[in-house]
Amino acid sequence: MIRIRQATAGDEACVAEIIRASMLASYAHFLPEHQFRKILDMDRPARVARENASSFSLAEVGGAPAGALLLKENYVDHLWVRPEFMGLGVGSALLDHAEDRARRAGFGALTLDCLERNKKALSFYQTKGFAVERTYVATNYLAGENVRRMLKPL
Repeated sequence: MIRIRQATAGDEACVAEIIRASMLASYAHFLPEHQFRKILDMDRPARVARENASSFSLAEVGGAPAGALLLKENYVDHLWVRPEFMGLGVGSALLDHAEDRARRAGFGALTLDCLERNKKALSFYQTKGFAVERTYVATNYLAGENVRRMLKPL
């Protein structure tokens, strides 16, 4: 059974580990090595966790941390699932949780950004009802990468 709970500041290391493990399992397959190396060298997972730990929602399976979601209003800023829990409904449960929170807050749509090269994630979001709204070029730590802004009406 998947249980979703609000993270606390004490979950910072847990959130960072979920992001790091998920990133290693996905980004390493499609990002050029120099970009992937840059993300690891700057330890982006730890920075994201440090700055936002208590704002994450955590998914647990049998008490084990399985995934993490950072929702900012109606924008899914981060959605990560540990590799050993991929394909078990953890990502879907977190996304359903985000939709419910956004709907209760009065938003009419949920949005997110996904790297164009991340075909697995793009496919997942499309099966969950998201459609590509536009494509833009990233200017952040993944400068030059095409990013798909996706939207799902609620």
